[in-house]
Amino acid sequence: MLYKSLWVVDNREAEDVLSKYTDSRKTFAKGSFVYDQNDERQHLLYLVEGRMKVSVFSHDGSEKTLAIHEPGSFFGETAFFDSKPSFSTAQALEKSVVLMFDREQLMSLFSDHPEIVFHLFESMGRKIRLLTFQVEYLSFMNIDQRAVALLLSLFDVFGKSCDQQCENPSSEESLENSESCGHGDGSLLELTITDQELADMIGTRREAVTKAINKLKKTKLIYKRKRTICCPSISRLNEFISE
Repeated sequence: MLYKSLWVVDNREAEDVLSKYTDSRKTFAKGSFVYDQNDERQHLLYLVEGRMKVSVFSHDGSEKTLAIHEPGSFFGETAFFDSKPSFSTAQALEKSVVLMFDREQLMSLFSDHPEIVFHLFESMGRKIRLLTFQVEYLSFMNIDQRAVALLLSLFDVFGKSCDQQCENPSSEESLENSESCGHGDGSLLELTITDQELADMIGTRREAVTKAINKLKKTKLIYKRKRTICCPSISRLNEFISE
């Protein structure tokens, strides 16, 4: 199978397959832009290596982060499929390698691997779900509630169900190999995302997000490591928003 999940391509298997359908492979330095808001583009993009931030800018230069892409992600779908200028900007958060597909190349890929069409649409649907979550918590919630709502949406879209003992883990490995926590609705999120990136997604300062995350850690609602966030009970985390 080319895909292991509904939202991201299995990068190790996919790169060899996808590379056969395009000769456009570009490397972007950290901080460089893959495309800008209002650009007219003719390519669908696939992230092979690195991390990519997709955001929008207001007329006064304020930035709102929409998504953080990791290796194995398609991005830039909207402008590619509707043939209109891009409504967002994509910037490399670290050195990144991208494959670029024009329409003819993509049709050939779809013809040989029709399962990609279905999974690409599922990926787009999940991005729409995340954007809908962002509209909701930006409109109706305070900072702490926004941080929790964003985490819940990330757990919903990217998390995997687990019955894990998250208490006082000494390492990321212990989060993945611990015993049952007993709540029955635990979730594990393996995603590289910083407090600053979380803050950009909910429209606030990094310090406010760090304070909110520390509050959740202190009350043992989550346990956070560099690449892993463990929630012993999603239902308990949901209760935090209504308090």
